[in-house]
Amino acid sequence: MKLLHIFFVLPALFLFSCSDDGNGETIVVDKNDSTYAPDAVKKILDEEQHAAFRYFYDGADKNSGMALEGNERGTTITIGGSGFGMMAIIVGTERGWVTRAQGAEHVLKMARFLNGAERYKGVWAHWYNPQGESVPFGDQVETGDLVESSFMVAGLLTAIEYFKESNAVETEIRETATSLCNSIEWNAYTGGKDVLHWLWYSQEDKLSLEVKGWNECMETYLLALGAPEAHCISPEVYQSGWLSNGSKVYPNRDFYGYPLPLGNDYGGPLFFAHYSFLGFNPRLMQDEFVYYWRQNQAHALINRHYCLNTAPEKFAYTAQNWGLSACYGAGTSTGYKARSPLKDDGVIAPTAALASYPYVPFYATQVLMNLNKKKDAHGAYGFCDSYSPSENAYERKHLAIDQGPIVVMIENYRTGLIWNLFMKSDYAKRALQRAGMESQPKHEEGFYLLLTSPQVKSVDLMAHPDRGAYEIDFYSTVGGSAKCSLIDAVGNKVVEKNVSVSTGGNVFSIGYDEIKRGKEYQVVILLPSDKTIELGVVLH
Repeated sequence: MKLLHIFFVLPALFLFSCSDDGNGETIVVDKNDSTYAPDAVKKILDEEQHAAFRYFYDGADKNSGMALEGNERGTTITIGGSGFGMMAIIVGTERGWVTRAQGAEHVLKMARFLNGAERYKGVWAHWYNPQGESVPFGDQVETGDLVESSFMVAGLLTAIEYFKESNAVETEIRETATSLCNSIEWNAYTGGKDVLHWLWYSQEDKLSLEVKGWNECMETYLLALGAPEAHCISPEVYQSGWLSNGSKVYPNRDFYGYPLPLGNDYGGPLFFAHYSFLGFNPRLMQDEFVYYWRQNQAHALINRHYCLNTAPEKFAYTAQNWGLSACYGAGTSTGYKARSPLKDDGVIAPTAALASYPYVPFYATQVLMNLNKKKDAHGAYGFCDSYSPSENAYERKHLAIDQGPIVVMIENYRTGLIWNLFMKSDYAKRALQRAGMESQPKHEEGFYLLLTSPQVKSVDLMAHPDRGAYEIDFYSTVGGSAKCSLIDAVGNKVVEKNVSVSTGGNVFSIGYDEIKRGKEYQVVILLPSDKTIELGVVLH
């Protein structure tokens, strides 16, 4: 295993071992390094999040407002990418990058286009031309694409919750979006079986491609569950079709010490942890098999660990260059591929780490700040779609399905905006209830949102860029007062606070300037139950 060595600039330099699981580099930092200071990170987040947003506003089809498949793919309109784009427009509106009136007008154009576009049992095709006619996608001619349509529905449901004002534009958004969502015949895509199908070839009246987990399609099943009674699927279809009645759950499986109960070995491409969770908040999703926050966080950590410790050294991955997902090729590794630890050709997708911001914010920030400094890593609308660190080669084109998750998941990390809006929808509430998920998952007492492994016993944290403090989440089974302490390597209590806690999730907040940064600490919390919980951290 590669080791990370950190030196502090003092009259005499000395070695300090960090919890980072390795990037093979020696980093020289100040004794109280400000590289990841909240203001510094916030500035870059604002810049790069805004740049990716512009893909969906400035770069959209001018007449319909819909997202183009790619910025160098002609006039082809994408349905799934436009669903992500609708969420991105809401982010940009809330952040003031466009006025509320501009954001609403843009979303209304999209809703009107969707209302006039060709549909197949209420379901949109994968691609369209600007006139609303479906465009062939491979052998799909006049074919309904249920998965891509589910991403569009998630965007519409979020718009319904955001545009609540009584003016004519926002009223039409809500009415049109509601009508569109409610007219999708989800249950028709079962063909009478206990499974959903991805495609319906209307010319042949043929369903194709059964959808089973684990992959990016969980949202498809959940929205089908949450639909109105006339068109919803039954819980049995969800249990049998998506969950395979639990037969594909591996409760004792782990990689590098991180538990991964679902999916491919090593997790597969990282978009599995993104697409279905732009709207659905995995923190609030737990069934009898899995806590979905932990599944997704483990997936991101496994992907990163592979890049830093197991991938071929010739790929030149580092802590600042990691993240495998679906993307264009770069350099001599050509072609769009769903890259992962088991399908790796040395190409990084910026969306992989950046759309994982809620799960691994410090590690995503390392990638963000590195790429921000590289002119070649940018295209017309923010970061390039892919690059090869070993060849210093960049594919500066963009894809809607890669840019959208960057905007939305960064916002979910910063404010929770899209999660909070989407989870208010009746579809989301019904879906989770019918899926047998608890609305407020219960956990054992401890640091329930932070994963460690036997190989990496400490967690790297940075201060939240907008709130300016280190936020350490912990779970208590009873309310009361907790004594929260931060202890340095020689046993000194650097911070000690009595925190009023409620039953459930709580936060131990430490001011950015209260500590010496870059050092290892022990977080010790005496809970109201008299249980003491401890966690090793490095505060950057």
